[in-house]
Amino acid sequence: MDAERIWRAVDADLFRFTTTDGRDLHLALMSAFDGSAVTVPALDIDQVRRALAAAGWDEPVDDGALDRALSQLTVWGLLEATQNHAASYASPEDFERRNLQWSLTRRGEAAIGGVLHAFAGLRSVVGLQPAVLDAIGDRLADLARLLEGPESDDRPARAHLLVAEVEGHLSSLIAGVRQFNGHLQSLLQEDATDDDIFLDVKRRTVTYLEEYAEGVERRHRRVRSGIERLRSVGIPVLFDVAVVGANLAPTVAGDPRPEWIAERRRRWNALEEWFAPVDGGAARIMDLLRVARTAIVELLRVLERRWDQRRRSASVANDLRRLAHWFDACADDDETHRLFGVAFGLWPARHAHLRSIDGEARLGRRSWSETAPVEVAPSLRTTGSLANRGRVRPVGDPAEVRAARQREQAERLLAHHAIRLALVTDGEVRLSHFDGLPQEEFSELLDLLSLALDAESAADGTRRALSLDGQVEVVVRDDGPPARDGAGGLATLRTETGVLRGPDLVVRIELMAGGVPLQGVVPAPAIAAGGPREATGA
Repeated sequence: MDAERIWRAVDADLFRFTTTDGRDLHLALMSAFDGSAVTVPALDIDQVRRALAAAGWDEPVDDGALDRALSQLTVWGLLEATQNHAASYASPEDFERRNLQWSLTRRGEAAIGGVLHAFAGLRSVVGLQPAVLDAIGDRLADLARLLEGPESDDRPARAHLLVAEVEGHLSSLIAGVRQFNGHLQSLLQEDATDDDIFLDVKRRTVTYLEEYAEGVERRHRRVRSGIERLRSVGIPVLFDVAVVGANLAPTVAGDPRPEWIAERRRRWNALEEWFAPVDGGAARIMDLLRVARTAIVELLRVLERRWDQRRRSASVANDLRRLAHWFDACADDDETHRLFGVAFGLWPARHAHLRSIDGEARLGRRSWSETAPVEVAPSLRTTGSLANRGRVRPVGDPAEVRAARQREQAERLLAHHAIRLALVTDGEVRLSHFDGLPQEEFSELLDLLSLALDAESAADGTRRALSLDGQVEVVVRDDGPPARDGAGGLATLRTETGVLRGPDLVVRIELMAGGVPLQGVVPAPAIAAGGPREATGA
């Protein structure tokens, strides 16, 4: 259903049980039915009482009040009352008491589900999870590999589970962004807290946003690549396979598969809108990046204003507000004009330090209207000073400094690129093949390995990650000790500063599109080549 028309499907009775005088008992009953529906979908009156107690209801309720509450929930269409034909009755009174049983309807499941979801949202902690983007990218890659591979008996079930994971991660991302944007707005407008607490929270928020925004673009590229890969396979093919794995139960209304596929299609459109729009427009995830960067600037401005107020002995804004109160308290216009003159000093200059034409000084306490005028130098009126300031020193040309910095940056980038090329492998190698690396190459190797080991493990046990700039891909897999060794399986890497020992992992390092090899750089040999890694030069 389109989100723009969702109000047309929600009537006033759906959540009325939360607004009446008996809301506490109604909520407790709906929670009791929701908790019991997993194993006991229909409850008689005695089972209802036990489910109420299990849900935490500890107040006494007589049979009349309980019957009225159950009847009201039935009238609203949240519960369905049916005859209990499986029960046995010992007396007519027992029949009157136990002949009915109640169960949640679809409306009831939706209503209590909405209330529980709202309660969970109120208790949730606001946060942005970069791992959600990584999880979406991993699941999309798994789906593409599953559909591109050979058919198997478990392929539909696995496809259904992976589609459900992608949808769940997308919902988590949208909910987190929505909550965090609200949190940012309240944080930008918060002025009543203590200065120290306020500054500490906003500093940590700026750092938090910078760390999040740093990796969004790389993760966005990975998710977009997974979406385009699935497009080449065929989205209808994906849904046709996944609907088989969903194992939908038959309904009286007809085949449930078209409605299920339509819902999946709607959610897939939302995923494309966030990461890879079909029309080639801007992805919504980039709007999130823009919001994060704008929030950083706004938070820094607020911090700067706070620091300015703390550095100054008085605040101009507070002074003007106090002056406005004084103007408001003036008795008449004359008092207002006097206050204006005192506040802003808009009266003719006396220049009492200048001597008059006759050379005699005048008393400063005499009114200017009673004192003879004196000549004032033009420079005093234009610059406010009689001192000769001289020529202003010309501003230096920053072109040379800028060129030198650009050269330094280009040299550093070239050196870093050469280090990376020295680590590129010709296929898969063992970690022990990197023995004897120079310090710079060893530090880069550790950075790449840490990114790969932090990534989630795929179905075949490999861990795959990209460098922060997206130009180097590293793949790590633990296959145990090499076959030729038989025991140990430990890698010993000797460097200029010490020795590193760890599992002899299988490693593959390669440049992504855009990497240009440098002359004289020899990739690390593959496992099949045998022997330790030889030293390479750039």
